[in-house]
Amino acid sequence: MNDETLSAFLDDELPPERVAELLARLAADAPGSADARERLTTLQLIKDALAGIETPDDGYTLRILARLDAHRRRPG
Repeated sequence: MNDETLSAFLDDELPPERVAELLARLAADAPGSADARERLTTLQLIKDALAGIETPDDGYTLRILARLDAHRRRPG
């Protein structure tokens, strides 16, 4: 599952048959679902931030921003 698919889902641009497939892959017992759900949450937070939507923070957003910063700093 790639970011493009997740982003299309968040933007309500994913065709209905693909939505059903995506939801099945996000199910708690699906392989890799935890990573996919985390990525979906991250993309939603990014989308909200770009739209100027503030969210209450329990430290989760700061951890995501730290991961994004570390990812940007990786050589490669």
